[in-house]
Amino acid sequence: MFTKLNYIMIRHIKENSHFYLVFILLFSIGISLGAYWVSNVSDETKDLLIKYLNGYFELVVVELFDYSDIFKDSFISNIVSALLLLIFGLTYVGIIFSPIYTVFKGFCFGFTIAFLVESFGRKGLIFSLVSLLPHNIVLIPSTIFLCSLSLQYSLFILKSKNEKRYEKRQYFMNYIFSFILGIALVIFSIVIESYITPVFIKSISSFI
Repeated sequence: MFTKLNYIMIRHIKENSHFYLVFILLFSIGISLGAYWVSNVSDETKDLLIKYLNGYFELVVVELFDYSDIFKDSFISNIVSALLLLIFGLTYVGIIFSPIYTVFKGFCFGFTIAFLVESFGRKGLIFSLVSLLPHNIVLIPSTIFLCSLSLQYSLFILKSKNEKRYEKRQYFMNYIFSFILGIALVIFSIVIESYITPVFIKSISSFI
């Protein structure tokens, strides 16, 4: 089963490689914009963010955080976004929403890393690697995958007025199945963020 699933995914990526290249580029643009925007943040805002992060570091040291709360917050945020991509993909809105969302996610990622490094130097770099890298290894590809699916189906709707009903139904079922797979990967990244990443952060707490 897993071999067949891998084959289907690899074939899908190869057949739609141009979509993925576009979304990788959009995500990279978002990262660049986020990193650049750090220099435009006011000193007052930077001070507030630094105070918030220092408070978070203190909580990490004494382990005053709840894994289930982290899971719940991340689940709501990421699953709502995934469902919006799914719904908008069923309309023409997906053509606009999915690229914008990809840039936005890249912006948040780039801004967070750049701000941590600028504000805390080497400690910020270590913290960003430990706190952001583990779950984003899964989350970023999953996000690009879902955004690409959303855009592809929106374009299919736009061009499928003359398609046969059977072909439309088959394409729809493939869309839903692929989205379920993508959401499953997102949930996996949430589990990593909620239950594994805090352990990594705790292990380096003496350095930050």
